[in-house]
Amino acid sequence: MVDDERLMKTVKKLAMLAARNPRLAFNKVRTTWRTEYLAKLDYKFRNGYASAPTSVALKLTNACNLRCKMCGQPREGHVPGDAKYAPASFFKERVSIARYKDILTELKKIRPNIYLWGGEPFIYPDLFELVRYGKSLNFTVQINTNGLYVRKYAEEIVACGLDDLIVSIDGPEEVHDDVRGLAGAFRLLKEGIVAIQAEKKSRGRKHPLLRVRGTISPYNFEHIYTLTDIAKELGADSLNFNWTWFTTRQTGEAYQKMMKELFDTDARSWIPYETEVILDPDKDRKYDGIKTELARFSNNSTDLPISMSPFIKPEQVETYYENIYETFGHETCYAVYSKSYILPNGDVTPCPDFPDYICGNINDDHFLDIWNGERYRQWRLELKRRRLFPSCYRCCDLFLSDVRFI
Repeated sequence: MVDDERLMKTVKKLAMLAARNPRLAFNKVRTTWRTEYLAKLDYKFRNGYASAPTSVALKLTNACNLRCKMCGQPREGHVPGDAKYAPASFFKERVSIARYKDILTELKKIRPNIYLWGGEPFIYPDLFELVRYGKSLNFTVQINTNGLYVRKYAEEIVACGLDDLIVSIDGPEEVHDDVRGLAGAFRLLKEGIVAIQAEKKSRGRKHPLLRVRGTISPYNFEHIYTLTDIAKELGADSLNFNWTWFTTRQTGEAYQKMMKELFDTDARSWIPYETEVILDPDKDRKYDGIKTELARFSNNSTDLPISMSPFIKPEQVETYYENIYETFGHETCYAVYSKSYILPNGDVTPCPDFPDYICGNINDDHFLDIWNGERYRQWRLELKRRRLFPSCYRCCDLFLSDVRFI
């Protein structure tokens, strides 16, 4: 009976989201189907080749206006030797709007979902032109943002036809500002969301859908459930929880060694993500806090669609952080058969957070030629042979299909 009730709750919440944006819902179903079924057939029978991707993520810029505690991406202001250091030129890399339009034109027959991220995507100067062009070709387009520029561009965000705006929030104002490293960050994003909701109402539009995304981490472990009230207050269409992505020194060094031996690549992207949670003297209190917060969702009766990826039960929290080799039933990565990432310099990579292996560059070749080119196939085949690389254990794409409503 409990499982039946949970199933009915899930169906109801999926129906609510589908009614608000049927095309986006269709793409979500298509992506899940590809990952669960078709990608597995490609994996088993096609010798490294993959069917057309259902999602292409454009990392528009490496630059960002925040310094979030749990983020492992390189950031401005660091010096050589720091884990998050990158040269100034790294933050200026940018694909031209003309080249992006060429890529969308190339992809219009298969119409993957277009996911825009960064860094902070609103720093990219031609963002709205890119969204409008994508919508003119009937793509679904999403933006993942930290929310600082939402108030400034509220009118354009609604007018451009964007399907989905994903805003990251860590908790109440004082918690969010502390995690994000900027006083006033919560106030700015809240004012921006209020402005967008008002703009949608004045134009009589349902889009973009507003999704609040919370990252479960040791920094907000006592305030996870409060995001439910925050999301409802902001009029969000859904709330999604992700877990902190991290690696350990042992797995990071194993990954670096493997990449050198297999691909002659000096892979160092793991270093900023190294987190030895097991050494934290306060870890037990943090684990207990996360467990308590997760347990509160068992009595959640709100109609707000709330999902979690991966789906970690309260009793699995300690395992998630202390046994990185436990992947909760996900024994290999199928995302490399359905998703791809284009970096700000045009490089195409199968992995978003560890982009050490480059399959080609869109400034030199057509994307679809790269997608099933020699280097992409080599990556897929080596991953199939090993099932997982040492960098995979806590990567978001490993748990791509493990999204459940709570």
